[in-house]
Amino acid sequence: MEFIHGTTLVHLKMRCWSGEKKASRDSDIRLGTDGNMPPQKLLDLGRKKIFPPKALDPLLSKRKSAERACLAEGTRFMGGFAVRDEAIDDVVAKLETVKAGFESALQQFLNDFDRNKEDWIAENEEYAHIMRDQVPDRETVASAFKFEFKLYKMQPLEGFEPDEAEIADQILHEVGLSCREMSDRLLERKRAIGGKTLCKQLDPLVTKLDTLSFGNGRILRVLGEFRALCSSIPAERIDQDHPVFGRVLTFLTMCSDDKKLERIVSGEFSVTKLIAGLQSGNAQPQVSPSSTYPTTASAMGAYF
Repeated sequence: MEFIHGTTLVHLKMRCWSGEKKASRDSDIRLGTDGNMPPQKLLDLGRKKIFPPKALDPLLSKRKSAERACLAEGTRFMGGFAVRDEAIDDVVAKLETVKAGFESALQQFLNDFDRNKEDWIAENEEYAHIMRDQVPDRETVASAFKFEFKLYKMQPLEGFEPDEAEIADQILHEVGLSCREMSDRLLERKRAIGGKTLCKQLDPLVTKLDTLSFGNGRILRVLGEFRALCSSIPAERIDQDHPVFGRVLTFLTMCSDDKKLERIVSGEFSVTKLIAGLQSGNAQPQVSPSSTYPTTASAMGAYF
C-alpha cells in the first residue's frame, strides 16, 4: 500500500461556539411581545440566534483556512487528511499559522464579547427577553472554542487495507471541485489574464495529482492532460475572446463533472484532440460571464 506508507494523517479538531440555541416550544421563546414570530435573523431552522453571527465569522473562517491548507497537499481520508510525507512539514507550518490567527481572533472576540452581546440585544430589543438570559457568560463561551491538530502514521492490518480505487476517486473529485471554482472565477473575471498567471493557478492541481498519484493509472491519465493543457498556454494576455480561454474552460468543465471526467480517463477526450478540433475550423466557444459553460458544442469537438 504505497499510498498508506507515503502519507501522514492529519486530524483537525476545531470547535467553535455557535451563538445559537435550539428553539423551545415555550411561548415566551417562540413569540415576541406582540405575538409575532421572531424574524429569520433570530430564528432560523429551529435555532435561535442569541449572538450576532458576524462576530463569529473571523473564527469560523479559520476552519476553512485549515481545511484548504490540508487539501492543497492532501486528500480527505478516515475523518482527516492524508498528506504526502514530503509536504507534511509545509502543511504543519501553515496550520500553525492558522492556529495563531485563530487564537488572535478568539482573543479579539472575547474582548468584544459583552459589547457585541449588548449591541445584538439592543438591535432586537423586542426579543430581548428571548436572548439576554440565554447567552452564556464569557468564560463558558471561551471554553467552547478549540483548535488543535494531531499527526498519525497508519499501519493497516493485512486484508483490511483501504481501497486505492476509492482513494483515487476521492482525489479526482476534490480536484474537480477546485476546477469548478476556477472556471467560475474565469467566467467572472472582467480583465485579461496573463498566460503565466493562468498556469500558476493550475500548478496546485498539477502538484496535488502528481504527489498523490502513487502510480494510480486514473490519476496519471488526468495528470498528463493537465500538463498538456499547461504546455499549450502561451505567455500572452488571454481574454474571453482568446481561443485558449475556451480551451481551458472546456477542460476545467470536463474535470468538474464526474461522468465527463471518465472521458478523460478513457482517452475519449484529450487536450490534444481538443486543440486539433479547434484548429480544424470549428467555431470558437462562445463564453460570457452570464453562462456557466462554453455554449458551442462543435467548438468542444462534440465532447458534450
